[in-house]
Amino acid sequence: MTVIRDIFLLIARIILGGVLIAHGWQKFNEWTIDGTASSFQEMGVPSPEISAQVATWFEIGGGAAIILGLLVRLVGPVLFVQMAGAAWFAHRDSGIFVSDGGWEFVAVIGAAGLALSAAGAGRASLDHLFVAPFRKRKEEKEAADNQQAVGAGVAGSGIAGAEQNFGAEQNFGGENFSSQNSTQNYGQSSGQEYSDDQDFSTPNFDNAAGNNSTADGVDANAETTQWSTDNQWDNGKK
Repeated sequence: MTVIRDIFLLIARIILGGVLIAHGWQKFNEWTIDGTASSFQEMGVPSPEISAQVATWFEIGGGAAIILGLLVRLVGPVLFVQMAGAAWFAHRDSGIFVSDGGWEFVAVIGAAGLALSAAGAGRASLDHLFVAPFRKRKEEKEAADNQQAVGAGVAGSGIAGAEQNFGAEQNFGGENFSSQNSTQNYGQSSGQEYSDDQDFSTPNFDNAAGNNSTADGVDANAETTQWSTDNQWDNGKK
């Protein structure tokens, strides 16, 4: 499709540029610039002498530039402005059709100029030839920037993953630490105090006398029951 587009643009440029050169040459060779200025003066064109010079040389030079594909995006809008002026001053009272002196011909020329300005000259043009080095440099810079951005993205993903793993390990260690602290503080939270010197031995009982020792915090007067070995066996037999 790109090749077909370039061919179509080249054909359009040759036709449009050829028409412009023909009309410019007519003003210069047949009508002469002075005769063109007189005609412009009759139509009410401002500064007819200058306008005749501008119209003549622009049609010749602009037509050649369009054929060569040089500055087409600039020549197109200027051509439209010139044709709009011609339609207003020379053809506005004659209708549309060119056979009646209407504005259809200059309108088509102006529209073609705008279309080429929008589409560009294509690859078969001097514009493409002159712009190619700058375009290549721009594409290389964009490719380098994209490659650098991709590399930075991959590196950033790796760093983010490492930070996430490190955070998970830190949280895991914190949970263990909290569990240990909870175990160590259990005695304090329950109102009990422990020390290494505290005696956790069971109270001493005088099994023979059946009395509890008051030194162990047991009431010595509390009722106790004594069992003899014989009673235990007798009860077991019963």
